[in-house]
Amino acid sequence: MQFKQVMMAAALTALLGACSNNAQQAAAEAAARAKAAAEATRQQAQAAANQAQAAAQQAKKAAEQASSGDLSTAAATAQQAAATGQAAATSAQQTADTAKQGAQEVKEAAEKAADAAKKDAGGH
Repeated sequence: MQFKQVMMAAALTALLGACSNNAQQAAAEAAARAKAAAEATRQQAQAAANQAQAAAQQAKKAAEQASSGDLSTAAATAQQAAATGQAAATSAQQTADTAKQGAQEVKEAAEKAADAAKKDAGGH
């Protein structure tokens, strides 16, 4: 979804190349917001993925400890895995929230650019 918005903003920027400075600035702002939203979402997603990977590694370690008969250590490691998994779930929710906020900002900037283009087209 973010990539689509980046492409839409870039296309809008290209279409407005011959238009007024206001329209160009609004389109450039839309493109910049799309890029920033995509980057913020990417960073959040990477953090969530890292936490999920850590949780999986901890769970694997707990299983190995349990297999070797070290049940108390396995239980502690499993608790750590559960906590890390919960953190990953929280990060995933934050990623979704970041993407949603970014999409809203891009939508608003694109609407502003479209309005500027309409005003400019009326003035040609």
